[in-house]
Amino acid sequence: MKKILLLFTTFFFCFETFATDNIEGIHFYKGTWAETVAKAKTEKKLIFIDFYTQWCGPCMNMAIEVFTSPTVGYFYNSNFINAKIDAEVGEGKTLANKFGVRSYPTYLFINPNTQEVVHRSGSTQTVNTFIFTGQCALNPNMRSFYMESEYAKGSTDRTLLKNYVRYAQSIYKRENAEAAFNKLINGGAKLTDPDIWVLFVDCIQGLSPYLQKVSDNYTAFCNLYGKSAVDEKLAKETMYGDKSRIAAMCDFAGKSFNLKMIEVDNLDRKKDYEALGKMIDELIADPTINQNELCSRMKFIFRARSITEVPQAWAKKILEYIQYIAYNYEDRRDAYIHQEYAAALEAILRSVPTDQWANYLPESVLKAPQKGKQEYSMRPSMLKMKPTVSKYKK
Repeated sequence: MKKILLLFTTFFFCFETFATDNIEGIHFYKGTWAETVAKAKTEKKLIFIDFYTQWCGPCMNMAIEVFTSPTVGYFYNSNFINAKIDAEVGEGKTLANKFGVRSYPTYLFINPNTQEVVHRSGSTQTVNTFIFTGQCALNPNMRSFYMESEYAKGSTDRTLLKNYVRYAQSIYKRENAEAAFNKLINGGAKLTDPDIWVLFVDCIQGLSPYLQKVSDNYTAFCNLYGKSAVDEKLAKETMYGDKSRIAAMCDFAGKSFNLKMIEVDNLDRKKDYEALGKMIDELIADPTINQNELCSRMKFIFRARSITEVPQAWAKKILEYIQYIAYNYEDRRDAYIHQEYAAALEAILRSVPTDQWANYLPESVLKAPQKGKQEYSMRPSMLKMKPTVSKYKK
């Protein structure tokens, strides 16, 4: 019981610490719309608006993970007057209707002199992608309306097409990004061109014909861009997909692991719990497997909510795996995995009398784990303990 209480204490301490961290990021102006427009005119800047709602998960993710970035903060604070507007409250409802906001989050960049939108974007974005979004707003030749208009006219300009691919990818219009990339290649660009290679790595996903070309010409691409970079791209795009197609590709770092994880997914879908448990146990015990990467992939497979929907023996194994992930996943800032562990324990504890816990809880919960770390702690493994006696003591 002490171990379980420690788990909940550790989780809530982690969550509170994360929530109260004071991280420099975007400064959002809190005036009225009229005041925001006046301020932007005075400072001769565009207005950036983040339209959000209280119930929008991606909006919250952006607010926590991206808007707080010092790099993002520096860029946006330097170039825009920033406004964060709830699209369903007060003046925000009027503005959302005025600017045609229909999905969340929506990012608008507005000329304060005309109060017209000059660039539109949206969706969850990474730090680098979000900075690209701002850069587009500052450059008339990279703004969404201009790029869409020129692309629709059939422009073959290489720079425009590259920018359009990045823009389409940033708002999750994957088919548009791929079509524009195809247009680049059909217009004479080559995958071996440095700028096209970077664009491919950043924006073209999945088992595309271009990924197959890299596989077919593996040595040549390794000579051009280095084995590490080529392997990273191949591994990233073969995490999911047709197992036979991936198996037929060239040998690259991460291929074997991806094939095993695809098989794990297949066994999970088939509900072949005996074979799935055997395979996961082998992966955990395999010293050649990157356990942090394994934890990262397993966290999307083993979830607390499934514990009450499966046979008792498999529920016990799920809890064992969730515990392993919580103990051994290196990103100690990821509160999700700790919430999952707490939720899994709670589900088990609520479902059975205390005198039957041993029948439902894995031995690793009642005793020290036999695999991986022996202690549950939010302390990163690379951070050493402070010496009890100073080495400088005379």
